[in-house]
Formats: sequence, C-alpha cells, structure tokens
Amino acid sequence: MRKQWKKLLKKVNLFKLSFLGISPLILSYLFWLPDINLPKLLSGYLIFLLALVLAQKYKPFKDLLEDNRKLLITSVGLLLLTLAETARKLNWFHIDHLSSAYYLLFLGSIIGVLAKAFLRNSGIKWVIGSVALAVLIASKNIFVFVGFLLANLISADIYNRYRNTLSEIFAVALGNAIFTVLLIANQLLIDPSLVWEYLIVYPISVITEVFILFGLRNLLDLIPFMYSDEKLRNVANLSNPLLEEMLIKAPGTYHHSVMVSLLSEAVAKKVGADPLLVKIGAMFHDIGKLVNPSYFIENTNGANPHDKLSPEVSASIIKSHVSEGLALAKKYNLPKEIEPFIPEHQGTKLIKYFYIKAKERNPKVDISKFRYDGPIPQSKETAIVMIVDTVEAMVRALKNPTPQEIKKLISSAVERLKEEHQLDDSGLTEEDLEKIKKSLSELILSYYHERIKYPEEKEKVSK
Repeated sequence: MRKQWKKLLKKVNLFKLSFLGISPLILSYLFWLPDINLPKLLSGYLIFLLALVLAQKYKPFKDLLEDNRKLLITSVGLLLLTLAETARKLNWFHIDHLSSAYYLLFLGSIIGVLAKAFLRNSGIKWVIGSVALAVLIASKNIFVFVGFLLANLISADIYNRYRNTLSEIFAVALGNAIFTVLLIANQLLIDPSLVWEYLIVYPISVITEVFILFGLRNLLDLIPFMYSDEKLRNVANLSNPLLEEMLIKAPGTYHHSVMVSLLSEAVAKKVGADPLLVKIGAMFHDIGKLVNPSYFIENTNGANPHDKLSPEVSASIIKSHVSEGLALAKKYNLPKEIEPFIPEHQGTKLIKYFYIKAKERNPKVDISKFRYDGPIPQSKETAIVMIVDTVEAMVRALKNPTPQEIKKLISSAVERLKEEHQLDDSGLTEEDLEKIKKSLSELILSYYHERIKYPEEKEKVSK
C-alpha cells in the first residue's frame, strides 16, 4: 500500500494541482464558508488537493492535468467564476434581485470560444464540463448550470464554423442568448415581474464578454505553449527556420510538404476536420528528412545512395525520419499539437520496397524491422495527412497518368490503408472516406491537369 502511494505521488505535479485549486480556494473563503478561519481553510484546501491527486487515476482528469493548455483554460474559467461570485457577493451592479445575471456577465459563453480557439478538438467538452461543475457548486442553481453548459458548447461550435473575429462575436451573442433564456426560465419561477430586466442585461453581457474574450485571447497568446489560430498560422511562415532549411537542403521534401498541406487542408473541410491544424501539421510531417535528405527519393538527383546499402540499413534510415522529426519539433519548440502528425502520418506501415529486397535475400527476414513504429493515426487530422501523403507520392511516381488511373490509384490507396488497419483509430467513417476519395480525385486532377494524357481523336484524312 505504501509503495502504491509513493508511486502515485511521484506522478503528481503539485504545482499544477495547486494552480488549479486557486479559484476553489478563493471561492471557499469568500462564499461557501464566509466565517471560516485560516487553519480550517488550509485544512480544507489540503483535502481538496488530496481529492485531485486521487482523481488523477481517471483518464479524462489525468489528461486535463497533463495538458498545460487544458489546465490553463480550465483555470481561466475558474478565475472568471471567482470574479462573477465576487461581483455577486459585493453586488457591484446593484442587481442583487438578479444575482444569477453575474454569471452571464462574467462567464457567459467565453470558455467555449477560448477552448475551441486554443484546444481545437482536444478535450473541449471535458474543460467546459469541469468549469460547469464548478459553476453548479458555486451557484447551487440547475438553471445556471444548464445555461452555462449549453451556451459554451454552442458557442464553441459556432466559432468553429468560421474561426474569425466576427464568428467570435456571433458565438458570444448566441451563447449568451441561450444562457439568458435559461435564466429567464428560472426567473419565471421566482418572480415573473423581473423578467424584462434580463432583456436589458443580455446586450450588456455581450459587450462585456466580447472585451473580456479579446483581452484573454491576446494575453493567452503571449504564453509559449498556447497557440490561437493566428499564432499557429504564423508557425508555417517561410521565415520559420525549419521550413527555410527544408527549402534549401531538401527542396523535394519541401515541395512535397506544400502539396500535401494544400490537398489536406481542402480535404479536411469536406469531412469536418480542423483545416488549419491539418495544413500546419502537413507542412511539418516530414521535417525529419532534413537529417539525411539525400536518402529520400524526392531529393535524389542521379545516383541513389541506397544502392550501396543493405535493405535493413536503408529501412532503418527511412524509419529514422520519424524520430528525427520529433527531435527537431522539440528542439524548435513546435506546438505540441503538431507533433502527432510526425509519427502518425506513417503509422505502422510497411516499408515495402526494402522489405521485398530483403526477403529475396532471406525469406525468414524479420518484418518488424521494416515497419514504422507508429502509432497509427489517432485523429481525423493525422489520418487525412497519412492518406494524402500516400496518394501524393504514388501519383507523383506516375508518368502521364490518365484521369481513370488517378481515380483508381486513390481508391486503391485508401482501401489498402483500411486493410492494413491504419485508419482504425482515426474516427473517419466510411462516408468520410468516400468524401476523401472524391475530393482528392477532383483536386489532383485539377493540380496535375498538365501532366494528364487524355485520349485524342485521330484526325480524319480527307480524300
């Protein structure tokens, strides 16, 4: 038992737990037990920390603590809740008869937009749910809880559709409208004569929250590990030293990455994936090739260096571009959400060419030496890059392909990845895959139209 506790405590990040516990501590002092003394307060706080330690056994909460972005957004929500509670307690706006309105004015639907802006598709519901639970504990009002939950889930979805400044404002306005409807429903049960006051509070809440949201978004962007869309977009700028180096040392890989990036972004829009994340992830998926650029066919001119190596050594060099890519991503501080694209775009695929060569020499050769280490794609975004990367390389190898050949190649490439179980954990449905095939066919036919040979009619010879 003692060993288990020691093992658990080693995994605990007390700084993170303490940080997450700041707002509940303030709330406890100001509102839950206003007459509490300092020793009791500290005792309660230690019990709270112990509860958080034990909660780490559960995967969703563990993920929340391990991801600094999720932790920070959750903490922002808790601090805004503390601000709302402070305003309610001190009756800043002299609306004590509408005390629930303070949650609308300071919390509203901000967390949903912030979570979507910085986390994209990673654990948003758990972050919103965690803050919603704190709102329920603080307000002790089911209408406030449901209103906050719905407002933030809907605002996150609305913002995600366009991901620009206007969509942020619209998301807040619609989210707060839903929150207001729930608060009005609650007021109808208490005192219907005061319902009209919520109609005045609503537009004020939209204005206050928009300013709070813009301020928070800009402040969070200053933190190194936080990336809004604008900041993430700047990562793929040509001034990035990694891309600059790729363009010079591995021009073939660079142009391949650009093409995969453009195609992947367009495909992502068709299946509801995050197009910006896919676009940036695709630009960096092959950065590991910078270490040995001449050993990759797109950078080879003339003699192939693999001709002098055994298949096992060649496969090892090819595989190493994944581990080298992850090392470069850490060295150059690429966003954490970009890192999965590096191993997952290859999954556990077989390096078939060198495996066949090795098998010709030794029929009992170990196949695991010729497979990438994985993992297979864990999201739609990384799966899209895997599919597009595979297809683009295959199409590039064709000489004067016809439209029919390209369509057939795309279909067979996707089917092969399915048969090899590379897409099992991606979340892509059969419907998504059909959309991807159709979209890729249209895009590649458009991009490669100059290389495609079309059947020509024989000229009629006049007699």
